[in-house]
Amino acid sequence: MYLTRRQLLQAGAAAGAAVATQPYGPGSGRAIATPGQAGQFTEQLPTLAELGVLDMSAGGTASLWMRNAQHRFQAGMGVADTLAYQDGTSSRTYLGPVIVARKGTPFSLTVHNGIERHPLGYAVDAELVPPGSNDAAAPRTSVHLHGGNTRPEFDGGPEQAFRPGASYTYRYGNDQDAAGLWYHDHALGITRLNVYAGLAGGYLLRDSGGSGIDTGDGTHLPPPPYEVPLIIQDKMFNPDGTLAYPPNPDLSTAGGTPRPWAPEFFGDAATVNGKCRPNLDVARGKYRLRMFNGSNARFYDLKFTVDGAALAFFQIGTDGGLLNVPVRLNRLLMGPGERADIVIDFAGHKPGTRVVLANSARVPYPDGPATIQLGGLPLPQIMQFTVTSQAGYTAPMPGSLRDCSITDLVARTPEAIRPMALVEVANAAGVPLMALLNNRKFESEDILRVRSDSLEEWELINTTGDAHPIHVHFTQFQVRDRQKFDVDGYLAATGYVDPGTGLVTPGRGSAVPVRPFLIGRPKGAPAHEQGWKDTVIAMPGEVTRIRVPFGAGAADGAPLAIGSSFRGEYVWHYHILEHEDNEMMQRYIIE
Repeated sequence: MYLTRRQLLQAGAAAGAAVATQPYGPGSGRAIATPGQAGQFTEQLPTLAELGVLDMSAGGTASLWMRNAQHRFQAGMGVADTLAYQDGTSSRTYLGPVIVARKGTPFSLTVHNGIERHPLGYAVDAELVPPGSNDAAAPRTSVHLHGGNTRPEFDGGPEQAFRPGASYTYRYGNDQDAAGLWYHDHALGITRLNVYAGLAGGYLLRDSGGSGIDTGDGTHLPPPPYEVPLIIQDKMFNPDGTLAYPPNPDLSTAGGTPRPWAPEFFGDAATVNGKCRPNLDVARGKYRLRMFNGSNARFYDLKFTVDGAALAFFQIGTDGGLLNVPVRLNRLLMGPGERADIVIDFAGHKPGTRVVLANSARVPYPDGPATIQLGGLPLPQIMQFTVTSQAGYTAPMPGSLRDCSITDLVARTPEAIRPMALVEVANAAGVPLMALLNNRKFESEDILRVRSDSLEEWELINTTGDAHPIHVHFTQFQVRDRQKFDVDGYLAATGYVDPGTGLVTPGRGSAVPVRPFLIGRPKGAPAHEQGWKDTVIAMPGEVTRIRVPFGAGAADGAPLAIGSSFRGEYVWHYHILEHEDNEMMQRYIIE
C-alpha cells in the first residue's frame, strides 16, 4: 500500500525514528533552517509610493530592466545580492515597481534581461533546467502576469524564457475585471530562485472610473496613501546578511554532493515589501491592504492582533476582483500565489496601539510540526502597525462592491467534468523526489485539450499529505466545493502505484472519477472565497471542485472576470515554486 508522507511520519513516530522528531532533517528531503537574524518591527514598510509605481493607466509603451542589485533587508544586516525589475534610471534593489493599469486600456511592456550572473547560482539544479543552460552565469527569465487574461505568446510561460542580452515585449490587453494581479518570473527549472532573488512585483488593474475618493473600482474604498500593497515572503539569511538557500540533505547529485533542489523552501524570517518584519505607522481610519503571498512554499494563516486578541476586518476581493459584498473575518488563510483585498479600520484604537499581523500556519501546511523543538519553522509575527494620532480615512464601508453581481458558474452545467489528481513521488526511504499532476511529467505528450468558450469542472484530487495551491493560467475560475475521499482506495484504482515497489511511479495509470471514493458531504466555498480565483488551495485528502471558463463566451453571454477568448497553449501547476520547477506542471491547449 502506498504511504502518504503523514503516514510515514506517524510510522516513524511509533518507531521512535529521527524522521518524527526532526521532520526537516535526515529522511525528510527538507532543508534545516537556523533562527532568523532579523530584529522585530525596526524597519518602516515601503508603501505604494516607496515601492514605485509604473503608471500605465493611459496605455502606451514602457520598459523594465532585470538587473543585479544589492539590497539591505534590515538596517544593521549586511547587504544581499539580489535581482530587481528597474524602470528607467531607477535604483530599485529588490522586487519591481507596482504596475497600475486600467481595465480595457492595453499597453506594451518590453522587458530586458540585463542580469550578469545569478545571485543564487550555487542552487541551480542541472537536473531541472533545459540542456545547455548556463543559468548560474547567464540566467534565463520569463515574465508571467499572474492572473492575466493574456494571449499565449504574452503569457510568460515556463518555456518562453530569454537570456541575458535579449528582451521580450508583452502586450497586456487588460480586458478583465479590476483586480490585484502580480507579475513574476516563470523560467523553467529556476522559477524558485529567480522569484526568491527578487523578480516579482504587484499589478493593480483598476476600473474605468475613478475620481475623488473613488479608487477606480466603482466603490468608495480607501485610496492611496491608505491603499498599501503587502508582498509577504519568507527568507533565510546567512550571518553576513546574504540570502541563504540550503541544499537537500537527503538527495545527492551524481557527484555525491547534496542536491540543490529540495521539495519546499521555508525561511525563518518574514519580509514584507522587501523589509524584514517591518512596521507601518497608520492613521486612525481605514486602510485597504492589497495582500500578496509571494513566498516559495509557505502558507499563511493571518490575524491582526492587539495583545493577542484578534481584530475583525473585511475581505472585499479575491485573486480576480471584488466580491459582491464585504465579508467580515478575523483570520485569513493564503497559499503561495494567492492574493486578498481587505479593509481594516484602525479608527477605534488609541494612538500608540500596536497591531501585529500574526501567523499560525504550520509548515508544511496544515499538519507540519508546531514548534521549533519538534522541527517546525513557525513565523508567528509578520509585521506591525502602529496607530498614530493623525485622523485617517473614515468614509463608511460600502454595502455593495459591484454594479452587477458575479455570474454564478456553480449554478451552470459544465461541458465536462475532469478528474485531476495530485500525487507525490518518493523513493523507498520515503524521501520526496517530485510531485506530479495526473502522474505525468511536464514533457509528457498526454496534453489536455479544451474547447474555447467552454465551461468545465475540474476535480482537484489531492492524494498527498500537504495542502497545495493550484494555479491555472489564462482564466479566472470559481470554487464550487470541497469533499473528503478515500486516498488509498483512489490511488489503487488509478494504477499509479507500482505493485512491485508499492511506490507511485511516474507515467503509470490514469486519473479516474473520484465519485466512488467520496466520504461524507461536500462543503461549499466559504463566503470570502465566492469570487473570481486563479489560485486555489487543495487540501490533503480532499477533492476541490472548481468551475473553469475557457473564454469570455463560456457563460452564454453572462459577464465573466475575463473578457477575451484566446486559443493556444497554457499551463496549470502547483504554485509551490520548488514543485513547479520539478515536473509539477502540465500543459493544456485551448482549441
